[in-house]
Amino acid sequence: MVQALTLSAARDRWDMERMGILGDAFLKYSTTIFLHYNMADTCDEGDLSTVRSKIVGNLNLFHIAESLGLANCGIVSTRMDPVVTWTPPGYQSAAMVGGGIVEENVVELDKEMVGWVVGDIRGWITREDLEKLRLGEMTEDEMKVLARGRRKEHKVGGVKLSDFRLVSDKAQADCVEAMVGCYLLHCGMENCLDFMARIGINLSSTSRVEEVIERRQSREKVIMQTPQKDAFCSDHVRNEKAKLQTLMSKLGADQIEKITGYTFKEKSFLLQAFTHPSYGDNRLTASYEKLEFLGDAVLDYLVTCYIYTNTDADPSRLTVIRSALVCNNMFASLLTDIQLDQFILHCTPGIYNKIKEYLDDKWWDETQPAEVKVDKTLKQINEEDPPELDMVEVPKVLGDVFEALFGAIFLDSGHDLSVVWSVYRRMCPTHLNVLRGMEIGMDWNLLVMVSRVLSQDM
Repeated sequence: MVQALTLSAARDRWDMERMGILGDAFLKYSTTIFLHYNMADTCDEGDLSTVRSKIVGNLNLFHIAESLGLANCGIVSTRMDPVVTWTPPGYQSAAMVGGGIVEENVVELDKEMVGWVVGDIRGWITREDLEKLRLGEMTEDEMKVLARGRRKEHKVGGVKLSDFRLVSDKAQADCVEAMVGCYLLHCGMENCLDFMARIGINLSSTSRVEEVIERRQSREKVIMQTPQKDAFCSDHVRNEKAKLQTLMSKLGADQIEKITGYTFKEKSFLLQAFTHPSYGDNRLTASYEKLEFLGDAVLDYLVTCYIYTNTDADPSRLTVIRSALVCNNMFASLLTDIQLDQFILHCTPGIYNKIKEYLDDKWWDETQPAEVKVDKTLKQINEEDPPELDMVEVPKVLGDVFEALFGAIFLDSGHDLSVVWSVYRRMCPTHLNVLRGMEIGMDWNLLVMVSRVLSQDM
């Protein structure tokens, strides 16, 4: 936990940044599952993303850190310097002649500097000024005037406080993510969810979305929702067996299952995953949008766990690798590589034309020399449009369907992450070659069968 609360600015032998990336992925994953079930009537990806941002966004995490008092007692934010930034236990900074503590007065003065960034006053005063304040040779109002004047004239001062630390809102939010990552690594998924509930992110089946947004804390055991049984819109359409059979025949379900190597126990999930919003013939299920929202979080978490356990990469490189593996361009390429794009159910000519242009571009790319393909791939990873192909764009529908497919597998398997991961590796055998030369494997402590937690009855 000390590592989870140590910022890189402390220049210690460890810091919280890698752990924070893992915690961020788990927060996104667990919150997405919660919203999938607690916003059952909402199929709009935008609405779901907005609510998720309110829960896992930096502002909410900062408020959690604030309620825990992390900045005052837990976070290690500066390098250890016994002379300047450390006070022995039981001691405090210099007392003022007229009463009070010098550093406490500086902090209070900082609060009075309207329009200034928190802690900004420290940059415009000196140790000599503090000594004058301590001896009563300078009043608080005179120090404020002096600081404003130096700031206006750009006469930089600069003092460090031994009793106080300046920790940004984002750094506090990042520490909350790292604490989640720490619990996940060392205590397992169930205990991590319980910890999240105690600090105000209670994703239990007994919670409402409003309560989570309000950061209501709970010490009760977290019990997640029972896995969804099917994708039908209502009980009425659930009985339309003939219509379902017709749609599955149009879809080519058997061929999709053969390509993916996964046989769906409940075919309605597969139908939903390949149904574009424009396809009006399917009135049995919703479109793929909600499954896409779910599948994106599941794949992001799985790939993050894989990279985390297979590299010692620094946080920035780890983030770059994850962005390369989990992005719309890459997913679109993977979907078309195994020819699943031809099974998408839609009624929009524009989609067909965009996919055709994209496939023609891919064919052109495959005929080029290796160095040209490498350059093109790098641009795709960075989601840049090659200038020579400004009119060719990667259709978002392709990446969306890829994510929706894995969202469907996740639900159909009863929230079994190991099944999702095995299908992913089978469908994309060379996708993870970016880690070639590193030990291949997966820390299954991070992927303890989520069904143990999520499949419990309410």
